[in-house]
Amino acid sequence: MLTNKLPYSVEQPWLPFSEALLNWDEAFHQLMLNDKLRMHAYEKAIKETVKPGDVVVDLGTGTGILSLWALEAGASCVYGIDLNPDILALAVNMMIKHKFSDRFIAINKISYDVILPERADVLMSEIIGNIADNEDFQPILSDGIRRFLKPGGKCLPRDTCAYIVPITATKAHSAIKKREVKTLNPNYQLDKLMRGKNISNPFNLYYDTLIEKPAQLSKPQRIQYYHDDWSQQPVYCKVRSFVIERDAEFTGFQCYFIADLSDTVSLDISGDDQDLHSCSDSWKHAYLPIEHPITVRKGDVISLSFSRYYPDGMSALQFRQIYRWRGHVERDGKHYTTFDQCMDERVFSEPRRNIVNIEQEKPRHTGEGLHF
Repeated sequence: MLTNKLPYSVEQPWLPFSEALLNWDEAFHQLMLNDKLRMHAYEKAIKETVKPGDVVVDLGTGTGILSLWALEAGASCVYGIDLNPDILALAVNMMIKHKFSDRFIAINKISYDVILPERADVLMSEIIGNIADNEDFQPILSDGIRRFLKPGGKCLPRDTCAYIVPITATKAHSAIKKREVKTLNPNYQLDKLMRGKNISNPFNLYYDTLIEKPAQLSKPQRIQYYHDDWSQQPVYCKVRSFVIERDAEFTGFQCYFIADLSDTVSLDISGDDQDLHSCSDSWKHAYLPIEHPITVRKGDVISLSFSRYYPDGMSALQFRQIYRWRGHVERDGKHYTTFDQCMDERVFSEPRRNIVNIEQEKPRHTGEGLHF
């Protein structure tokens, strides 16, 4: 078990833990429990939102820390739902230790199969990935809001927005090329993950990586925004254009999310200072590399098509989303070069195959949806 902060360095690629969520063990949950940014934001938001007597549903309970805070805030009952029986047992033991076992109901099922005897005042969850939807939270929360929450009930988080920006990260790029990717323990291995996803090229996968803000080559732009009843579609293609602000070697994209957990609490993982805890130890940023770095100049335009969809024959129930990031660079108004990475490598051998029917947005770099 981890007891201290996990050391990691800038541009050090780590295995994308959101792509292995069905195999999370106690070591990864301990990492989350030691994440000061995450823990402070969720505790404050839960104790602000949950009122004495509230019925609460905790989707993806894990070791039970969110449920514990809800019970400490006065919840009359917390339904803790989690797929992993071993991790859920830790939550049950925590409730026994803190004398809340009579108000905590552990449910070892996928949430889609759960039928509750009553509606909840608060639905809370922490199934956000560092690209926001890379733990497939949209269909899970949308279903939970519809079936578990009272009319007028509160969802925590209230909304979540993902951002993307081109970067220069030559150290991270070099490490991925050498397949020097850090991992938490022997249960998480890059080669094993790639085999399971039928990926042969390590550049067709994203990585958990701390990226400093000076690495950004343009202004970050919004990819997707989930809010209200969370009915926004999890399958999409977003087209964005970025004006390069300085000469550099373009090596890929950085992604991160900002979530409003409650009326006064936001969780922002875009920070890059470990000493000040402005970055998250458990989320880090998502680094989406391009295989062949591109030398760009100030004024160049990177046009990006960013897609999320499910593999053929699979659904959200199987937690197997596909991301594709492709596009081109324009210089002086002319086409300069292209890039194309995809977690479904079949697209490169079957380029005309109809993978998914999604509507593309028009490219933009007007400042709409920017985050500074």
